[in-house]
Amino acid sequence: MSRIEAAIERLRALSVDEQEKLASEIENLLSEPSSILSRDQWLEVEQELDTDDGVRIPHAEVMSRMRAKFGR
Repeated sequence: MSRIEAAIERLRALSVDEQEKLASEIENLLSEPSSILSRDQWLEVEQELDTDDGVRIPHAEVMSRMRAKFGR
């Protein structure tokens, strides 16, 4: 049995309500372009980019902060 088949089997064992919630999450994941960030996380990044507070930090610091906050 493949990993996807095993996962689907586990999903089918859940209640209908839990299945619906997870199906919604899966649909969201599949509709987004491949990214390490979710839509909400990208919105937060874009808001920060749009806020010009005059502070500039090196790229390495940006990446360090993103990894600390979002993982990877």
